[in-house]
Amino acid sequence: MGDNLLEISLARFLIRCGMIVYEIGIPYMDKRYQAAELTLLQETCKKMCIPMPRIVEKPDNYNQIQRMRELQPDLAITGMAHANPLEARGINTKWSVEFTFAQIHGFTNAKDVLELVTRPLRRNNNLENLGWTNLIKIQKR
Repeated sequence: MGDNLLEISLARFLIRCGMIVYEIGIPYMDKRYQAAELTLLQETCKKMCIPMPRIVEKPDNYNQIQRMRELQPDLAITGMAHANPLEARGINTKWSVEFTFAQIHGFTNAKDVLELVTRPLRRNNNLENLGWTNLIKIQKR
């Protein structure tokens, strides 16, 4: 669920780091300008031997949430409006707007991107280690 037009390049980077990306929601995609990024995404998926993520332009939130219920991802990068409802359903979230304002461009900031993405996962692991399991929903896979 995206809103900052960094979705394709961010997904490619995260795939390269070993993350499984099921879907990329993007509000608008002009293939003339995104063609090189789409090609790099396809090449990355092929090189990493993983399936190409579904790319959904102008995502329908209801259908997207239904797919998330089925897939049970470890993390959803989403807009602020959807974060709390997803968290209430046991899905870790990260606000997509944080990637817009973070200094994440270039190789020197790759660590910052990974810290942004993993922060909600680390937070919930820390809460669980403290015994605060009522605040997080643990689902068996």
